[in-house]
Amino acid sequence: MKIKVLKTEQDYQEAITLLEEIGDDPNFENNPKLIDEFELLEKLVTDYENEKFPIEKGDPIEIIKLKMNYMNWKQKDLIPIIGNGSKGIVSEVMNKKRGLSKAMIRNLSKHLGLNQEILNTPYDLIKDKKTKTIATAIEDTSVFNPFNFDKQVSKCINSYSNRVRKNGMLLNV
Repeated sequence: MKIKVLKTEQDYQEAITLLEEIGDDPNFENNPKLIDEFELLEKLVTDYENEKFPIEKGDPIEIIKLKMNYMNWKQKDLIPIIGNGSKGIVSEVMNKKRGLSKAMIRNLSKHLGLNQEILNTPYDLIKDKKTKTIATAIEDTSVFNPFNFDKQVSKCINSYSNRVRKNGMLLNV
């Protein structure tokens, strides 16, 4: 097979076969030409797979729940790990009302044996009616502006406040 950009399933299958042949060659490790061909083919195959068969990242909370189920853990078992003694914080995190902080991710990774990258994947938080009501009230600066900031400053404060509410945390520590 002539090495070329992989455009079809047949090109892909031929490239896989050639990769196996090159890798099985007894002189592979001592032949720079074969190593170069192998690396080029590997890159082409990886690019084709990434384009045609993308792997979606999972929802970190669902992954935590699966791991907890596997380990026969209950939500209360997370209190010392991410809740700082508060079952309310654990409940908010597990119900996607509060985002995972970096400290929570580190602790969960350590105790559940999960890769931090898996847990550091963005996911949508659920806003409840109470949060929506507060956010709406704060957006209207005439309703909620106890310090009488001018409109531009109030707009910046409101924008930041809404971002904090959406992400469920003040700082990523």
